[in-house]
Amino acid sequence: MSTSEPLPKDELERLVAHVNAYMTNPLSNRVVGGPQGASPRFEAYHASLSLCSHKVRTVLAEKQQPYKSHAMNIMPSGKFVPHNYRPAYVRLRLMAAQQRAFVSGYSGASAVAVEGVDPLVVPTLVDHEEGKVIIDSRAICEHVAKSVDTGTDLMPDDLLADIDRMTALVDTLPHVALMYGAHPEKDNRPKGLVNGITGIHAKKIKAAQTVLDQLPAGSDLRPAYEAKIAKENAAAGFVIDGDSMRAAHEAGRQHVADLEAQLKASGGPWVFGDRFTIADIQWTVSIFRLMWLGHGEWWAPGSGNDRVAEYYTRAAKRPSFRSAVVEWKYAYSPSPYIDDYASGGMVARFLLHAARETEFREVIFGSNLASELA
Repeated sequence: MSTSEPLPKDELERLVAHVNAYMTNPLSNRVVGGPQGASPRFEAYHASLSLCSHKVRTVLAEKQQPYKSHAMNIMPSGKFVPHNYRPAYVRLRLMAAQQRAFVSGYSGASAVAVEGVDPLVVPTLVDHEEGKVIIDSRAICEHVAKSVDTGTDLMPDDLLADIDRMTALVDTLPHVALMYGAHPEKDNRPKGLVNGITGIHAKKIKAAQTVLDQLPAGSDLRPAYEAKIAKENAAAGFVIDGDSMRAAHEAGRQHVADLEAQLKASGGPWVFGDRFTIADIQWTVSIFRLMWLGHGEWWAPGSGNDRVAEYYTRAAKRPSFRSAVVEWKYAYSPSPYIDDYASGGMVARFLLHAARETEFREVIFGSNLASELA
């Protein structure tokens, strides 16, 4: 399980308040889908750039659920400790870890079922009505889909087993490796992305070590940071290993073929015929990411995946996906492969929004962790 037991209201509110104390930028912390100042049932800790966060935001939009949005800055820069590395957030997230093992290696994917729990990532969802903390995007999406009656029925009872099989399949797609690593013979990734993530694993390790060095010797948080450092060390080797990256690209290509086969079997227009489900959200987010990275050739004419091309065109127009991903500010950096991100002014707009989400004082002087370590 990736869901906490119901917590006493005062305990949950204390944990949330501890995290929210440093989430103060009004551009990044607001109510989505409802009036500002409201206290909706759901509170989401996510990141504009995060693929797993895209899934959660799209499900919340499809279910027409307002939520308190905390768009966390997850990119290390200078002396800034990313929001998802902060002890208060890690402690909140660990409430849902239960007995799951922490991540210890790197497969190129990001699913809890594949890698184990990474205590220092997004997204995390708080359900104030049920008093629960949920981690792992797949578990979060399913929780929202099952627990509210508004919007689209994303998990019809007669399709639950099929949906579980399909979402588990999508979860194994090595998106992280495809973004952080290059194919040895052909790197299609947008140049801005490549320039922006150079040396990223070393920066993540440094940020985690910064916190670890300040934790008391007996702190129960130390294993979480040690696991993160082990993962990033493994990732740094994976993404520069030619055989590993060739395998990751082949896995991505095979996933597209798997979707083609499913669409053929169901007859479309969606993964399970005429019913739009949570599996379609997972696939839409994944295909869009592949498109942004320059892998549209995997479903281009002559690829044998014509149904995927038609599916992508149709799915990308869905209002929930447009609002939660395509039109979400800072969701993606410029890419020549996506019309919405290829315009001449896109670079300037992206950099401007990135600057608005950057804690420049902390970048220069460092993040104050004293209150969270007390």
